[in-house]
Amino acid sequence: MAIIKRVVLAAGLLAATASMQAFAQVEGGAFDVLASVMETHDTEINANDALDSNRKQAQQYREKVIAGWWEFMQASSKAGPGEYCAASFLRAKRQTRPGKGDGLKEGIVVTLFGPGGNYRGALLAFSPLGKDSVAAFPKLENGKPVRVTLTQGDIKPVTLNAIYVQTGPKSPPLLAFAVPDIEALMAGMKDNWSFDVGYEGKSIANIEWHDGLMARNELKKCLAGSFPTP
Repeated sequence: MAIIKRVVLAAGLLAATASMQAFAQVEGGAFDVLASVMETHDTEINANDALDSNRKQAQQYREKVIAGWWEFMQASSKAGPGEYCAASFLRAKRQTRPGKGDGLKEGIVVTLFGPGGNYRGALLAFSPLGKDSVAAFPKLENGKPVRVTLTQGDIKPVTLNAIYVQTGPKSPPLLAFAVPDIEALMAGMKDNWSFDVGYEGKSIANIEWHDGLMARNELKKCLAGSFPTP
């Protein structure tokens, strides 16, 4: 628990004292692979209600999203070995709809990024998944620092800077927290862990992951130069 807290405080210190320098090195357009994956999942979430012609397929996909899963990639198509390593956990909540099948709401993706390009630190980022989550997210200028409140597990909330990153013209945005290095970020990973991001007094991202230790091992493989597991 203390490790996670130290990581949070380190991220806050970096954001408070060197945010513009660090954030200037984060190039949203470099995350083209991640942008494509996010756009695909966002389309799938929004289209799920239209699958009435194949209810079994719709139900299977809905339950998969509610359970949540990890995806691993190099977030840039120009990444060299060990660069732009990313682990993303996707999850949405069940929406009960009387007279219809259950739907999905409040979908969120949390992504851990390793170093890439000019940026040699790490990032912990949150992005919306689905129309309702996108609508709840702030609409800001790309690269703009924004004050948000981050709560992790049962640790006291902290207010710090995040950077608003637009990864592509059609993909959902990211709110990313700077962390000094990927080792510090991975050291704080727990098998089960929850996050809440608040903006202007409202929660805009709430998610809990599972299998975090497995995800950490996959990140380590990527950082060592092995191609991440799809």
